[in-house]
Parts: sequence; structure tokens; C-alpha cells
Amino acid sequence: MVKNPKGERRLTRGGKISLVISTLVVIIGIPTAVQAMTFTETEAAPVVTISLFQAILIGLGYYLSQSPWIAGLSFWTLNRPLVAGLLVGIILGDPGQGTLIGAAINLIYLGFISAGGAIPGDPGLAGWVGTTIALAGNLNYGAALAIAVPIGLLGTVIWNGRMTVDSLFMHAADRAAERADIGGVIRANVLYPQAWLFLITFVPVTIAVYLGASFIGDVINGFPVWLLGGLAIAGGILPAIGIAMNMKFIFLGSAIPYFFVGYLVMVVLGNEVSIMVLAVIGVALAFLHVTFLGDRVHSANKPQSPKMRKSEETEATR
Repeated sequence: MVKNPKGERRLTRGGKISLVISTLVVIIGIPTAVQAMTFTETEAAPVVTISLFQAILIGLGYYLSQSPWIAGLSFWTLNRPLVAGLLVGIILGDPGQGTLIGAAINLIYLGFISAGGAIPGDPGLAGWVGTTIALAGNLNYGAALAIAVPIGLLGTVIWNGRMTVDSLFMHAADRAAERADIGGVIRANVLYPQAWLFLITFVPVTIAVYLGASFIGDVINGFPVWLLGGLAIAGGILPAIGIAMNMKFIFLGSAIPYFFVGYLVMVVLGNEVSIMVLAVIGVALAFLHVTFLGDRVHSANKPQSPKMRKSEETEATR
């Protein structure tokens, strides 16, 4: 979105293209979801019982997904719904279905960003608890998505509570630094924040999963077919939002051709090419792209205002 000389806002060319494609994705996705996820009258599937040990493992996994341990890999891996779904599936004895549900939840968060310390949702909580409830209630991935989204929104409460209390530990660290108390600084920066994080992540998730997952599964199996069908259809449309957000960043510059190359390869070859092979080819192309173009595409990836462009031209003439 840029402003013209009259001050009116207008979409850039890349924004128009991404808007058109995103609209097509939604239009095509609605009938596809309706056709693919319509429920039929079937007997309620048995509810999976979660033991206390399994609930503890799931609660510990969610805590680690918010923590800086393992050289920071905890947050960058376990916080992803795909990874969380796989691990929850392993814990509950169904890694295949857990991975499918986690991958479906991950689609919603493809364009997930945290701007200014605020988060629109918690993909980690949606992945760990959402997958658990879906497996406990034997839900398909469409209904699981509709349930995982509000669960992810609850994660913002945990995040805000964490940041609010952590600000108090900063003052404790300042006071310890004034006294030259190195141990106090370490405790205020490591021990206290992690103890608080463990309390607000591990404890409620473990209790909710152990006491609530089976109950929620029984309640869901008691829902009428039309309600579950509506949840499944809504869940089937939600990934289009994540895809659209991701495409918004793709259509900012030089990455546009690679999107169409990958899309055409999948359309033409279909099941004849493995998605893993396509991913390896994509990594190779990304490496070549960065190696040969480097910083020359930096400015092309960000739309510039006329004032910024004039400033760069003035700087170049000096």
C-alpha cells in the first residue's frame, strides 16, 4: 500500500496480484472444503484416554516451546504446530494422524509474525493442545482447525502475563547490579523468569490435557452432525488465510517467479514428483538466488515511498 501525490492510498502491483490470487484461493477453497469435509451419519468414535504421564509430557513440551533452552532451538522448533503435532502423536501413540493435524494447524500460521512484542495468537499452544484434543476426540483435521484457532488465541493471555511479570524481574536485576551481586543478576534474568514461565505453561496445560481432553472429546462426539460439519468447513477455509498472508510477502519482489515455477510443476507433474524433491530443488534455487543476486534484490523486495526513493537518488548523486 502506497500513497499517490494526492495522498490517496493505492495497492502496489505486487499487492494487487497477491490480492487476486488470494481471492481465487478462497473462492476455490470454499466449495472444495464443502465437498471434501461434509460429515455423514456415523457412530461416535471412541475417545482416547490420556494418562497423567502423557499429560506431563505434553505440558513439558509446551513449556519447552516457549523457552530458550537447547541453544534456542526449543522455541524455533517445538513452537511450530507441525513439530508439536508429531510429538503429541508419538506421545499418544498415533504419530501419523498427529502429524497430519499439526500440519493442518501450521497452515494457519504460515504468515505468522510478532510485531512490537504483540502476538495475534500462539501457534505453540494451538499445536500442542489443539492436536491433543483432536486426537482425544478422534476429529478430522478440518474440525481440529476450528478448535485450534481459539486455543491459539488463549495463548495471548499466557504471553501477556509472562511479559508483565518479567518486567518486574528486570528491576530486580537492576538492583542486584547496583550491589554488584552477580548471582542476583543471573537469578533475575534466568531463574525467576523460567520458574514463572514453567508455572504458567506447564501447570495449566498439564491439568487441562489430563482432566479436560477426554471430557472435551466426549462433548464433541455428542455434537450433532451438522455442527461438526460446519466446524470442518470453517477449518478447511482457515488455511487460505495463512496461505494468503504468506503470499503477501512472496509478492513483494524477486521471489515471485519461484512461486509460479513450483505451482506449475505440481500442476503438470502432480503425484509424479515428491514434495521433498521439490523442497530440495527450492533450497538449491534459493542458494543460487542469494549467491548471484545478493544485496541487489534487497531494495526490490520492499516497496518504497517517493520520499525514500528521492532520498536514495540524492545520496547516489553525491
